[in-house]
Amino acid sequence: MVKPYTLPPPATQGCHTPHSPLPYREAATLAAQQKGESMETAKLVLVFIHLLGMAAIVGGYFAGLSNSPKRLTAGITHGTLLQFLTGVLLIGLAEMGTDPVNHTKYGIKIAVAAVILLLAWPRRKDVSIAANTYHAIGVLALLNVAVAVFVK
Repeated sequence: MVKPYTLPPPATQGCHTPHSPLPYREAATLAAQQKGESMETAKLVLVFIHLLGMAAIVGGYFAGLSNSPKRLTAGITHGTLLQFLTGVLLIGLAEMGTDPVNHTKYGIKIAVAAVILLLAWPRRKDVSIAANTYHAIGVLALLNVAVAVFVK
């Protein structure tokens, strides 16, 4: 049977002797800091892409308000998909972190994003859609923004 490796006991003579666990702790701390920085970078990139998706949906909605046959633009349809996917990834990153996660907020946001996706994606190639459906997509997107901003 193979014995698992264990660290030797710390030396009694000073901190930086070869058997001191301090270098291991320093290496572990450095690795944790680098991991934290890369996770923070990934989070910032995902938030940036998530906001681009939101801008595509809300901007496309307001740009098409004056059109008489309502039509979903590519920005709206692809923005909904982008919002949903980056939202799921951001929740995954939040769950991996040490801060507490507001599951109610994220549950509402994912549910609203799923409804928007289910309304927009099947109608992406339609020449025109019902005005009620168009406005529902826009209002739900604005609701999602409001939940993100006002719910802590």
